[in-house]
Amino acid sequence: MSPTAAQEPTEAAAEYLMTIRYMRGEGQPVIAARLAERLGVSAATVSEMVTRLVREGLLSVEPETRQLNLTDGGRTAAERTFRRHALSEWLLTEVIGLGWADADEEAHHLQNALSDRVTDRIDDLLGRPPTCPHGNPIPRDGQTPERPAGLQLSDATAGSDVTILRVTEEAEEDARLLTFLQQNGVRPGHIFEVVDVATHIGTMTMRRIAGGADDGHEVTIGLVAAAKLRMLEGRAEQSLFHRVPDRARLAATG
Repeated sequence: MSPTAAQEPTEAAAEYLMTIRYMRGEGQPVIAARLAERLGVSAATVSEMVTRLVREGLLSVEPETRQLNLTDGGRTAAERTFRRHALSEWLLTEVIGLGWADADEEAHHLQNALSDRVTDRIDDLLGRPPTCPHGNPIPRDGQTPERPAGLQLSDATAGSDVTILRVTEEAEEDARLLTFLQQNGVRPGHIFEVVDVATHIGTMTMRRIAGGADDGHEVTIGLVAAAKLRMLEGRAEQSLFHRVPDRARLAATG
């Protein structure tokens, strides 16, 4: 049975479906043990939810490998939830003014509360962004916008220019990392010169360029964290990155 507008997955079920979608998108094998680790819950809790999702026709389990796969209904439910989550993040960060970490937390509540009608109106108000604020594509009507795959930021070399493409869903799960990235302007569309890559201590230092008042700002980030970000080499075309229309901010201020 596939979800309908009248029968959405519960908040907990939606979280499982979205996480499986994220892991698949990152090319990670999805088995119960990895899912439990990712969600920070016990194996028994995952087993109970997997059984339920299989019974509801949202998930299937490969008999030999025990890998978990979203059914068509499960994929549709995960994409609908992610769209609401992503649009909520845009609304909360760019219109209301919350920080990335706080907005992500609040979006987890809103993603299960918004109706399709309200979601569509928010989408139009925001200019139908192709990605979430962190650069991850927003699916609509079963279609996901084509975006460059990008390279791991940790692969950048000293002396090169890079454009931040996206913050992966794995990185989004770390509230402290999200706050650090926002405070230092490490966000999609921003351009940096790689000043130094210190592999012996596991860090890299970047300097913001083409950033107006922020030009010259330096930030040092661990290579483990940088591996969770994707970049494009050189100075990417800025039309690739969404900017919320002024009308959305004007609507908030009356």
